[in-house]
Amino acid sequence: MATQSLPTKISWAKKAFERTTQFMHSGQVVGEIKRDGIFGHDVTARLYNTHVRFDVMGFVVHSVNIHDLTNNDKVVGRIELNFGKRATLTLKNGEVYVWKRANFLMKEWHLIHDIPNTDNDPEVIDYERTRRLFFAEEGKINILKPSPNEALLVLTGLFIRNYFLRRRRIAAGATS
Repeated sequence: MATQSLPTKISWAKKAFERTTQFMHSGQVVGEIKRDGIFGHDVTARLYNTHVRFDVMGFVVHSVNIHDLTNNDKVVGRIELNFGKRATLTLKNGEVYVWKRANFLMKEWHLIHDIPNTDNDPEVIDYERTRRLFFAEEGKINILKPSPNEALLVLTGLFIRNYFLRRRRIAAGATS
């Protein structure tokens, strides 16, 4: 993975009816996350020098392999998506992160570093949706603890939130 120290605050925005969310810093686009195709599950994402593909697998319960597109499509991590809006990211180096939403509406969510043999797991990234107008959304990302994998972590946290929101919309449409 490309390692670059990121600014501690990044904003994100998704326009109505688009499959792309853009990341901005100081008014400049610094990355994006985009779902492949209308019915596709896979997502490509980039933030500064980090460029990955989230390869969604499974039928009912999904897991996701994260591929580094700048390093021969090498798998660098895996996300386990669980019922109850929980997810766990395990990186190839053994680090584990837990994705946790702060409220039912998913206006806030966090990525927490799950450190073995301790109950003092630090929150490393805080996400917030600050504005929603029709189907457009905007938000802020605060990087609380620097990490060599922080770009990958930022991308993963927003990917997981978007995944759960999409599943919720699909389920709501199926029950209508």
